[in-house]
Amino acid sequence: MTDTEIATQAWWDHYKETVNNDPEMEVRGHDKFDSNFYIEIGENRFLIQVDRGRIETITPDPAMNHQWSFGVEGDTEAWEEFVQEVPPAFNHEIIASHYRSAVKGDDGHLELTGNNKVIFQNLRAFQRMLDLMRKAHNNGGNL
Repeated sequence: MTDTEIATQAWWDHYKETVNNDPEMEVRGHDKFDSNFYIEIGENRFLIQVDRGRIETITPDPAMNHQWSFGVEGDTEAWEEFVQEVPPAFNHEIIASHYRSAVKGDDGHLELTGNNKVIFQNLRAFQRMLDLMRKAHNNGGNL
């Protein structure tokens, strides 16, 4: 995959398959991570519905009848940096990126939104899911 393919249906399908076949997710998320979250890439929002650490569905442009506990927002450039095989500092990991946005007020980083308690209850599984975006995007990468 290439950077220009980020967030296409084929990209999301490959990402879902990568997450659901990842042996580490069984350790970090199996039977524990059941919270839906959204990913906002520029103007596009995608709802990731998670059941027992596995992605069930990815819904583009979720409506009011969809529910989620938290989300990650960023412009397209920040996400393109995040999914690079070797991302730049502060866009390599969600907490570092969020710190640069929320605390430092820097542009060009990802920001967490929503229920902080649910984020931190599921942080290891959630971080692994985000890291697997990089693996899916780079056809295996170095994760």
